[in-house]
Amino acid sequence: MDLPDLLVVFSIALMLAYVSFRARAIGFLSWLSFAVSWLLRTPYYISIVDYYNATIMLLAFLFFSLLAFSILRKNSEVFVEVTSFSAIAAISYFIFALTALGNILIKVVASQTALIGNFFGFNMVSDGVNVYANSKRVEIILACTGIESMALFFGATMGINAEWKRKFKAFLVSVPVIYALNILRNVFVTASYAYSWFGENSFYIAHHVISKVLATLALILISLAVFRILPELEELIFSLKDSIKDSMVG
Repeated sequence: MDLPDLLVVFSIALMLAYVSFRARAIGFLSWLSFAVSWLLRTPYYISIVDYYNATIMLLAFLFFSLLAFSILRKNSEVFVEVTSFSAIAAISYFIFALTALGNILIKVVASQTALIGNFFGFNMVSDGVNVYANSKRVEIILACTGIESMALFFGATMGINAEWKRKFKAFLVSVPVIYALNILRNVFVTASYAYSWFGENSFYIAHHVISKVLATLALILISLAVFRILPELEELIFSLKDSIKDSMVG
């Protein structure tokens, strides 16, 4: 387990303590340590020339730091509720990131990527964590499974205070849809790289540019669908904005 992961585990424990005891200092430390864990991931993405994710890491650090200082200045039940579903999302992710379930998920995604790739006529083969096509190899890692986005929506839909029927419906239009779209994304990236659809920089263009843009649009549309089913979640987000603003001027 690297330092960012250790910080997240530490922050999850503090988040649960904050939800239980409502102590501002605990809430502050939980979100500040969570923010730093995102910042520490930035150099990795810069090293692989993934400036999109590097930017996301920096923005996440700034937002979570702002949330931490907002809690320290002025406590609110909104902060507790947001922390609650964030802890659920983080726990959901680390169940896979820190156990054998992660490797199982990677192998399943690699196998299904090859299966769907063959369905579209790309002659793909999986040997566990790798997908081969046209004598080229693409390695599937945990980030390629979509687990981060799925964990986020799982936490948001299951952690919100609403009827279970609507929560389950919101789950169905988010988590399974993200999983299916991610398989298609893997097929697209593998095929683009294997058959050089965009020249010698095919992998970079397919993975770091086109897929990022399409994934962002898909997550926006999925979020809108979830908000229609769970207006409580949308209201919570606006309440969070107002609570942060109030803490800054209060």
